[in-house]
Amino acid sequence: MGEVVDQRRESIQPAGEGKNNFVGLEHIRSGETKLCEYVSDEGIRSTKYRFYTGDILYGKLRPYLDKAVLADINGICSTDLIVLTPSDRIIPEFLIYFIHTNQFIQRAVSTTSGTNHPRTSWKAISKFRMALPPLEEQKRISEILQDVDGAIEKVNKEIGVTEKLKRGLMQRLLMEGINHTEFKDSPVGRIPVDWDVVKLGDLFTFKNGKRPPVLNEGEIPIYGANGKMGLTSNYLKTKDKALIFGRVGSSGEVHLSKGCVWVSDNAIYTESYDSKRVNVHFMFYLIKFKDLKRFATKTTHPIITQTFINNFKVPLPPLEEQKRISEILQDVDRRLELLTERKVKLENIKRGLMNDLLTGKRRVRITS
Repeated sequence: MGEVVDQRRESIQPAGEGKNNFVGLEHIRSGETKLCEYVSDEGIRSTKYRFYTGDILYGKLRPYLDKAVLADINGICSTDLIVLTPSDRIIPEFLIYFIHTNQFIQRAVSTTSGTNHPRTSWKAISKFRMALPPLEEQKRISEILQDVDGAIEKVNKEIGVTEKLKRGLMQRLLMEGINHTEFKDSPVGRIPVDWDVVKLGDLFTFKNGKRPPVLNEGEIPIYGANGKMGLTSNYLKTKDKALIFGRVGSSGEVHLSKGCVWVSDNAIYTESYDSKRVNVHFMFYLIKFKDLKRFATKTTHPIITQTFINNFKVPLPPLEEQKRISEILQDVDRRLELLTERKVKLENIKRGLMNDLLTGKRRVRITS
């Protein structure tokens, strides 16, 4: 690699006046090839490296994080980034994809030193041997991978739009309902006049979970404070859907399980509920919207107690309206699931192409 790439070592002591674009390791997202985030250097005065359009910024700290981007601006960057400058024998777009291959990442990780802050170095990665096709083939390979990246970016935008739509729908439907014109003040805020306010304990019977049996032996999911944590062959809860709340060390999330589950001792679950008054899917969305982590006891390990959950007040629409609201939100969730599945497929295609095209396992045809 060192035969076709060099390290730019141009250092600078910024004045902290905000005249330069600044990129830190935190501004680079794992696995991405484009620089999407940067700030000004206002207030920054320690030594940094200069970079220019067409350079590659490579994160040498914890290289398993796979942080490397192709710069399309000029600026300065953290010294935890190595600035790479491609020679005329390798095009930048080909190089950035090569740096994201598993082979390169594994090599970089194997050359790290330091326990708490493992770093690789230019001296180490410059010795990496790479298959280098002719320039025209490099260009074609880059174009193929950029096409896949474009498709992934398009899906990401669709996911972003759909998530924004969902947030808007939750805000409106869970507090204003469907087609209401008259509202009233209540202990939980302004709600439609025909909605009630109830305690969760009036609708659900809650139980604390138990210490899970042996993990990863069976097909029954185990839920903990922050979601699924493994599998087992036993279960605490059968048949009906259940809401699961983190009790100790929780991020404040609520989870919805279906069928047989085991719930660990750092979570609380609904053993039963009044099916004539409450739709479980509706309440799942409502609790997510309410964001219970705001109410957790502020300790080293945040706690949400069963007493708190039993007494937590929520708005309650008529059952048919609850069902309709949950159906609308479930439709949006299904859309998000389909988009996520499409993104995963595209990412798998990209990984396969990178493994084949960047190692020479497959060649691309160059036409005149």
